[in-house]
Amino acid sequence: MRIPRLICATLILSATCAATVQANWMIFTGGGVTSTGVWPAGSALSGTAVVNASNFVNGNNATLFIGLTPNVIGPNLSPDYFATGLQPNTGTLVHAIATPYNDHGDKYHVSIDFSGTTGGPNPGVLPAGSLFSILDLDISENYRKVFATNAANSVITTPWINGPNGYFDATNPMTPQGALIPNPTLNGPVAGVYDMLGVQYNDDAEMWLFKTTQDVKTINFDMEVGTGGNAIGGGGAGWQFYSPKVPEPTAAILMLIAGLFCAASRLRSHCKWD
Repeated sequence: MRIPRLICATLILSATCAATVQANWMIFTGGGVTSTGVWPAGSALSGTAVVNASNFVNGNNATLFIGLTPNVIGPNLSPDYFATGLQPNTGTLVHAIATPYNDHGDKYHVSIDFSGTTGGPNPGVLPAGSLFSILDLDISENYRKVFATNAANSVITTPWINGPNGYFDATNPMTPQGALIPNPTLNGPVAGVYDMLGVQYNDDAEMWLFKTTQDVKTINFDMEVGTGGNAIGGGGAGWQFYSPKVPEPTAAILMLIAGLFCAASRLRSHCKWD
């Protein structure tokens, strides 16, 4: 029976390896006032999202506006990141759309539209149960008036965010969770509207995890940098969106073959043949 068991184990291992090669984090391009996010090939979701920034307020007229900026962390991701079970994209990278600033007092409005997203139970939305994260929310950075709309483009007035479900430094050298005090806070909802408030210290790449509890067509918020905390010449937190990978067809076939082979081997071991 050792040979059938060895074959079975080899098939399962091959299927597992084939199933873990897909990317998951939405990848953003463009910047300034508009950025486009694309779900990587092999993700459970496909298509796009469009991010728009508007209503800019400049906290210091001596500096220019900074708008949306695609961002990447990695490849040196922390043990706390991998402990979540989340996979990085190709090259061990995690992609985000950053909302940076030059000075305290900078503000602008951001809308993330998932009308171009498909692959979920309902097209044109980020499905209920989707994971998203806020990255590096510090130095008095805040997201005010965070609200969402549903597939009919009506404002959601009930809770649509679950979490926070984790907060940790996502890159090495990793700052232990116990040293990240205080953590950012999530206030609300009040009629479906939240505030996500940053901290006054500056760390590297903290990741704050959430899930949606409803389908959302758009996510909207005001980015602001308060006047308290550390004064630095620029920075900015970011948003990240995650779609679980789907096994490659090869992996699914190998798993099926492995299951059938193992079942047949067990049956043969319990039967007497003439």
